[in-house]
Amino acid sequence: MDIPNIYTYKNLKLLIAIPIVLMFIGIYFSNFIVYDTSLAGGLSISLITNQTVNTVALASNISSKLHVLNPEIVQGRGSITITIPMNKSLADAENYLMAFYAYKSNYTAYSFNVTSISLALKNEPNNSTLLSELSFSSKGLNESFFGMKYNLDQELNALRPIIGNVSYNSSNIENMSKVAQAAYTKAGSIYEQKVVNIIKSFVKFSSYSYSLVTPTLSRFFLSQVRFIIIVAFILISIAVFFIFRSIVPSLAIIFGAGNDIIIALGAMGLFKIPLGIASLGGLLMLIGYSIDTEILTSIRILKRHEGTAEERAYHAMKTGLTMTSTAIATFATLFIVSLIAYVPTYYEISGVVLFGLIGDIFTTWLGNAPMILLYKKKKERR
Repeated sequence: MDIPNIYTYKNLKLLIAIPIVLMFIGIYFSNFIVYDTSLAGGLSISLITNQTVNTVALASNISSKLHVLNPEIVQGRGSITITIPMNKSLADAENYLMAFYAYKSNYTAYSFNVTSISLALKNEPNNSTLLSELSFSSKGLNESFFGMKYNLDQELNALRPIIGNVSYNSSNIENMSKVAQAAYTKAGSIYEQKVVNIIKSFVKFSSYSYSLVTPTLSRFFLSQVRFIIIVAFILISIAVFFIFRSIVPSLAIIFGAGNDIIIALGAMGLFKIPLGIASLGGLLMLIGYSIDTEILTSIRILKRHEGTAEERAYHAMKTGLTMTSTAIATFATLFIVSLIAYVPTYYEISGVVLFGLIGDIFTTWLGNAPMILLYKKKKERR
């Protein structure tokens, strides 16, 4: 059965309303997106085992013994993946450790300044500028020292439930640095062994991999995700404007790509597909695909001359739907296989692209194409 030419309808603006409604739905559900450990911080343990496990009982045991909320356990064929939120003691300790090193860096700089200025004052003991700089650097040196001591005390206090009491020489900066790093490293090792022992009481496994993403690293990854998406859209905007040299078609294309991303994010929130480094790759793939279809559609409507604009849009839609349907079938297959076999990377990538492509059908053919047609008709009436 042939698809009717929807672009011959008089009120094309009604078609545009559909992707806009989907955009608001996507915005709503995107608030429920969960981050994987690469962005949220925490630890992930992958076990190689053929044992069938009561995942609810294991999750409850982990939660009660480690004092964490909602550990996620996924059992695949021959493997179990356990994701546990970051331990609060380790998370707090890491923040204090980073603050300790920041103060130590300041301490080193102020110490160098004090030494240099003191040497200079031997030749000019009454130099008011040098005296003022010495006072400032001495004050900074003292503040940095007390900042180091405070943050080391707080770090050791946070780690006390894991490693017990730790003493240090507060008059020796290098000793303080060694203790700060060694305490955090030791706590991490003890916590890993504790987690493994808890799991061993439930699961017999031949090997395991342990991956810990600290809050600092996860914040860095999250900032990079935002930066990459923003830069991608800026570069795309420049390229699209260079092709069409007009604001309206460029905005229509950018709207299409952005709306596909929003719909994909909404689907991730609705179906609990985690946002992480892998799904970021899926989002970037989706941007490229949506820009490709929308630019080709816009070029066919605006720069070709065979038939009417409505006919050109219709033929572009039939071709585009064939291409998108093929891609949807491919990624749907990958999504189902990765879900059954539980391959997290493929699951995240295929899930993002799959739902984004479904959204692209509505965005491109009910949003972008009608916008371009309305723009062309308005331009021809001038």
